[in-house]
Amino acid sequence: MIPSLILASSSIYRRELLTRLQLPFSCIAPDVDEGILANELPQETALRLAQLKAKKIAISHPNALIIGCDQVATLDNTQLGKPMNHVNATQQLRMMRGREVIFHSALCLYNATTGNM
Repeated sequence: MIPSLILASSSIYRRELLTRLQLPFSCIAPDVDEGILANELPQETALRLAQLKAKKIAISHPNALIIGCDQVATLDNTQLGKPMNHVNATQQLRMMRGREVIFHSALCLYNATTGNM
């Protein structure tokens, strides 16, 4: 039996990217705390959250292959959180204008049956 493929995300952009592969999949938004841990590097945050999202969906889909993704932006070595509303998004964009912003991306492909990543 071929396991189902699940994208652990509510992102329209990630759904669009995966659709290009022309593979059958479903999307489920994981409900996880995306807070930054003290002394955590941005690449560590991105990887931890990608894994956390995949494992969260695996709880209710134990026979699936699950893709978890995350991206963390940094400005002057400071992690930028999700703006959460229009006012904060506008403020963040103004702060970034003309400056170097680095994005740290992570992807986790999790086999819920075996626990392998």
